[in-house]
Amino acid sequence: MMNLITKHSMRALALCFSALAGHAIAAEGISPLQPGATTGNAAGALPPPGLYLMTDVAYEKGKLKNERGETARTPTGQRIKASNVSSVAALVWVPGWEVLGARYAAAVAQPYKWARTRIGDEYGSNVVSSSGLVNTSITPAILSWDLGGGYHLGTGLTVYADNGKFRYAYDAPAGRHVKSSTAIGNDYWTLEPNLALTYLTDGWNITVNNLLDINTTNKTTQYRSGMTYYLDMTVAKRINNYTLGFIGNYTKQITDDKIDGKKVSAVPGFYGEGNKAEHVLAGPLLAYDFGAFSINARMLFSLRAKNDADVSFFHLGFSMPLMQFH
Repeated sequence: MMNLITKHSMRALALCFSALAGHAIAAEGISPLQPGATTGNAAGALPPPGLYLMTDVAYEKGKLKNERGETARTPTGQRIKASNVSSVAALVWVPGWEVLGARYAAAVAQPYKWARTRIGDEYGSNVVSSSGLVNTSITPAILSWDLGGGYHLGTGLTVYADNGKFRYAYDAPAGRHVKSSTAIGNDYWTLEPNLALTYLTDGWNITVNNLLDINTTNKTTQYRSGMTYYLDMTVAKRINNYTLGFIGNYTKQITDDKIDGKKVSAVPGFYGEGNKAEHVLAGPLLAYDFGAFSINARMLFSLRAKNDADVSFFHLGFSMPLMQFH
């Protein structure tokens, strides 16, 4: 339904290479939504009227993969690895209003990221470290319809502001500015609609959430990241205060990355033409409800990755109502 978890992607790792070799490479930016970010949530439904606080801390680690899903190597033979920590705080407002027969809500989330990237080969390596704010996500409208029989249909629109930590470096061979390897956010806006179906009954939460990122163009680099589709899936069962479940994600970039309106060219062994990312992830979910608050742990293991890092994630989340409306 909404991006309550930090948005993270490893496509930006390739840019660390440009700082070392001065080569004009393609990938720019992070995907606004982290693959699997909405797993574990009943994304088609809304909680009772109130104001809610949600936080999440995540650790991720992986290696950059090329268009064939093999370990990517830069044109000089180097490999790229990342190990990052991220955190996010979100507020969700459920005022008790109805719009078009649906319950209404809104949300805002602010992520922060600590990134560490290693670029090297068997002869040595270099490490690039950076930290800072990732782009703020604002969800002005979330609508949820109760379809009866335990089914809920939800939709919403999230806007990612052009306000994350961003830096440029000048690429002399290309004759233009490119994203710096120490940049954290994106220097462009993103719109993200979603459509989710949730089944809630007898302690079960079965949710399928479809999301689509639509990116604007970076005006400095004239780079436009392609549209990306995410499918987040949750099957979970509440047993007393515990919730146990299975979560999964499929991510597929459906349009090409472009520079000056032209499809990004391939660099053999590093990334493919158009630089279209793909992910498959799956793992377990465990949560406990303490009454006044709840905590959850999620693991997503990378099963396949192309034109991106095969990052596996560990999440630890916390949520509680700050106010309840009657």
